[in-house]
Amino acid sequence: MINDDQLLALFNSPARVLKAEQILRKSALSCRLVPAPREVAEGCALALRFAMSDKNLVLSELARQELPPQRIYRKKKGLFQKVFPLQET
Repeated sequence: MINDDQLLALFNSPARVLKAEQILRKSALSCRLVPAPREVAEGCALALRFAMSDKNLVLSELARQELPPQRIYRKKKGLFQKVFPLQET
């Protein structure tokens, strides 16, 4: 389950999401491996859940390790909204 104060990071393979979890935990950033909701899952049934307040730290650490997520979502009023990458206009 994902709450309003949490984000969901999706990757393109199980190996990448597992590696990302390991990197974040070693960096003392709290995260949890969760099943990816059907509404947003594409190619990988796993996702990382973390606090919205940690978004910049998580993105920075994953970028430093050259392992950025494909997408990050938050849930608002029962619907998932993409927060990364931002929609191009």
